[in-house]
Amino acid sequence: MVIGLLLLKWHNKLGPLIDLKYPIDVKISDSLINKVYTAYSFHDEKKAQDFMEISTNNLIVLSYCDISQIPEKGYEIALIILEEKNRISLNKIKQHFMKFSKEIFQLTEDSRENYFNNNLDYFFKKSTAKKVLLLGCAGTGKTSIKRIIFEGADPKVLLLNPLEPTRGISPNVYSWLDLKLGVFDSSGQELSYLLANEEDSDFILAFKNTDIIVYVIDYTLWNIKHNEIENHIQKISQIIQASNLQTKLVLFVHKIDLIEMHDHDKVINELKHYFQGNFNLDVYFTSIHPEWIYSLYNAFYDLLSSFSQETLNLRSILKDQIKEISKATVFITNLQDSIIVQSMTNDFNTNIINRSHKLIAEINENFEDMSQEGRIDHLILSSEGNFNIIMNNLNMSKFGLKYIIILSESLSANKLILLVGQIRLQLKDFYYLEKKVS
Repeated sequence: MVIGLLLLKWHNKLGPLIDLKYPIDVKISDSLINKVYTAYSFHDEKKAQDFMEISTNNLIVLSYCDISQIPEKGYEIALIILEEKNRISLNKIKQHFMKFSKEIFQLTEDSRENYFNNNLDYFFKKSTAKKVLLLGCAGTGKTSIKRIIFEGADPKVLLLNPLEPTRGISPNVYSWLDLKLGVFDSSGQELSYLLANEEDSDFILAFKNTDIIVYVIDYTLWNIKHNEIENHIQKISQIIQASNLQTKLVLFVHKIDLIEMHDHDKVINELKHYFQGNFNLDVYFTSIHPEWIYSLYNAFYDLLSSFSQETLNLRSILKDQIKEISKATVFITNLQDSIIVQSMTNDFNTNIINRSHKLIAEINENFEDMSQEGRIDHLILSSEGNFNIIMNNLNMSKFGLKYIIILSESLSANKLILLVGQIRLQLKDFYYLEKKVS
């Protein structure tokens, strides 16, 4: 699997800069970038090569730099990162990469982005393109939601360090299993004005080809701004109907961690009844607080499952594997450490999953370092009360999967290992058959 494709350029003061990359959330270390630049900057002119291959940390890095153009244009480098296990198709990827690199650097800088985007199919498997638009008043948490779900940001950090307000429309493209997902964040400060003056604004263009609009409601502002929020929902619904858009509008009642615990169930039931009764819309109750973060993940599983057959299949595998046991939950993360699929037994204590999400986030970085060095394949945490956690490296990054994590109040550590083995077999059978069929 190709992990990322990048174009780099050199800035005389700042050093190497990423000019273009796909996917948008691909991660590359400064040390790896410097390693590539060092290889070109210290080349022997008699043995100089435009194309280089580096192997590091179970990855293959291919790079191209037209050395003859360095005096005039500087160090313009194309870079592609793929798994070491991808060597079986390496020659084909090299051919596409050489052609791509030579042609893109013949173009002007203004023309490169279009060429870059139009040739991604050479390196990445085709996926279904979908578009999600996040709307809501200022300060409701739209950008934080986007960063946590699609970029693997730490909720605890965002709670302590609020993000700057979004201005205008901020688009990003993410990979989510078999989806190519365009997520459009928006400015809450300007929403009321733009909805009232849509005929004079480019803002309404954001509605075009949108599959899901998520309107985010800050629970703490509902009683204060309920008239404004209702007007927003009605106006958005009118735009969808008037424009004949095949767009689904859903509501997120966000920051539910701020509901008083003794009133929690009552408040949620009342709000659910109110929104469904008055607007006939699906409503989700969410939060980025570590004790409620699972609610946000669950909301996006439900939304994206309607688009992604792969998500449905993975969820079905997990659900089938835990249907005969009690008090357990299992989830899978992607390469950006975001939880993409989760299944939970009806009797699982959600207070435990809240604390466990926080714990897993804290140990994730250390576990990743150890697993990359080849010392461990899984990590088990056990308690005297028979509460056990297993974190297993799936070694399936070619399919966008990273870890499988199981939390259980009923299974011993040994039984968790067996359960992980069974799930891994089903996952590999699924992807093998999928690959064989396609």
